[in-house]
Amino acid sequence: MLRPAQAACAIIAIVLILVSARVAAGISDQIAGVGALTRDPTDVAGVPWWAGSISRLTNLCWAVAASVNILAARVSVTSGRRPWLLLGGLCAVIAIDDTLLVHEEVMPSVGVPEAALLAAYPVVGLVLARWFWSLKRTAAGAAVFTGAGMLAGSLVTDAFLAGLVVEDALKLAGALAWCLGGIWAHSERSLKTSHNAIGQVG
Repeated sequence: MLRPAQAACAIIAIVLILVSARVAAGISDQIAGVGALTRDPTDVAGVPWWAGSISRLTNLCWAVAASVNILAARVSVTSGRRPWLLLGGLCAVIAIDDTLLVHEEVMPSVGVPEAALLAAYPVVGLVLARWFWSLKRTAAGAAVFTGAGMLAGSLVTDAFLAGLVVEDALKLAGALAWCLGGIWAHSERSLKTSHNAIGQVG
């Protein structure tokens, strides 16, 4: 049940969001071309609704993966939080990168080569592999390593065989695997906690 303070904060937050949206709408009406920033890309470009649907689905998966892996870190013991936090943070970075085309469009537009960010991903991947190695025989760990393999294949395809559908398919599969990794890690930890609690009661 919500406490009075929590309910009050929720109401205030909703009111602030509605007021902000109304103010933003009034301001945007006075700015020419602002719709290109605020509207859906398919609407702006005049393409079919399904255009880019796989990319959008993948971006949603990245956001979910970031959330569930950070949640997995939250329920883990102190010594086991770091790998899940790094994985969750990496998923969040990839979500922003893919959604806003950071390494493909934004970075080159300001003079930073695309390869700079792409080169950072394998380095982070090696750190993750080291931190997750002890979990390789668990369902969550297997999902993490499977996802990493899928994403490595996607990076290689992107670098040497750009334009192939397999790149997007591998990326989506990797994102889904990392979603499952976080979910299973949370389930495994919750189950272990429940067993410990039952053992103490018994």
